[in-house]
Amino acid sequence: MSLRAGAARIPLDPPLGIPMMGYGARQGSAAGRHDPLYARALYLADSAGPERDLLLLELDLCLMAPAQADEVRARLAARTALAAERILVGCTHTHSGPDTGLAVLLAGAAAPSHVEPLLQAAVEAGERAWAEAAPARLGVGRGEAHIGRNRRSAEGPLDPGVVVVRVDDAEGAPRAVLYLHGCHPTVLGHENLEYSADWPGAASRTVEEALPGALALFAPASHADVDPRTRGVMDLAVDGQSLGASFEEMQALGREVGAAVAETALGITTRADAPLAAASARLSLPVHGAEGGSEAARAALEAGRRDALAALDLPPDSDAGTGELFALTGERTRELPAEECRARRARARRYLRDRTAARFAGGLEPQVEVQVLVLGDAVLLGLPLEPTVDVGGAWRERLASPHACVVGIANGWLRYLPHPQNFREPGAERSYEVLMSTFVPDAATRLLDRGEKLLAGLRGAA
Repeated sequence: MSLRAGAARIPLDPPLGIPMMGYGARQGSAAGRHDPLYARALYLADSAGPERDLLLLELDLCLMAPAQADEVRARLAARTALAAERILVGCTHTHSGPDTGLAVLLAGAAAPSHVEPLLQAAVEAGERAWAEAAPARLGVGRGEAHIGRNRRSAEGPLDPGVVVVRVDDAEGAPRAVLYLHGCHPTVLGHENLEYSADWPGAASRTVEEALPGALALFAPASHADVDPRTRGVMDLAVDGQSLGASFEEMQALGREVGAAVAETALGITTRADAPLAAASARLSLPVHGAEGGSEAARAALEAGRRDALAALDLPPDSDAGTGELFALTGERTRELPAEECRARRARARRYLRDRTAARFAGGLEPQVEVQVLVLGDAVLLGLPLEPTVDVGGAWRERLASPHACVVGIANGWLRYLPHPQNFREPGAERSYEVLMSTFVPDAATRLLDRGEKLLAGLRGAA
């Protein structure tokens, strides 16, 4: 085999004065640019054939809809002849980027005009990486970073691991460094109105300073229940928890991760015959309440509606819409004692979760994509969800490899993915991750099973 690689980045330059994305509590529109946003791409191929190439794209955006990711993949497939299922389109999940029109798309309307240039930048980055591919070498390592804390519980699980993929040119000079770590890019909070890639932007700059000539790309690993250590445990009874830290603190945490990535990358030995593979499949998954079919789902939703209205002391015939109920959940419980406030908000939020699940997912039992990418010793499982730490740990344990990693928000976003055990934990019904999930409690197991089957097929074909 003879490995080839190309890497590229294209600036994202969203206009000022438009909504930002990531925080419901944010007021005001984008008013400045603190640090640049990019679309970054890494293309890899080897001489074994056209089915031995893949493309990974990461955009400094919070989220995008699966349809938007599919559009980018289709455009790239048309321009490069690279199969769409071998392309991963992800978001770094910064909460200080522009709105991507997700809410209006779900409502059946067209995305705002500023969104198309963002998608086009992704296409241009991917096409440039593909066009500039040259002989290369690849190696994989694992380091550690300690900027996160579990936000469900102070004693909750953490994975400090950072999976690092180093790509060199044929002479061994660095060309790209892909790194994956599980921590929300939410050092900056809802009060911030300046565009920023948050800590991954600072981390990538640190990596590029330490390895001149390399393009650094961040992809979020299992991060759903991990926030930067500048934040505390999430509590349904406390408002305003999305206030953030300073730009200086954001940059310091990013430099901390970047230093760990650079140290790991500098210790990696690369090779020209590293294996590559990619595969994708879709799996039917029922949303909450739909396990027994549409009639059972309607009955469960009606029972949830009655319970939510009772929790908010609203009449049983109230026809409040989704947005109004979200607002009333806060307004009608704010003055209650903390424990009662948590309990009532959880009841209302559980109904709102289930009421919106099918709309987010595209049906009561939609087809959810599972994607596997093999980059040397790294085995990446791409899911269009935000997985908890336990989901990533389960994937790593199944493969018995420190370089196995789940990539969150891959090819779109369908909300959160807790592990089945997260649904059984004490207080699970008040956990933000459970209350922001879309699918039945064993969804993570089903997705991991499908990923493992895909990987077995790839290894059998090798």
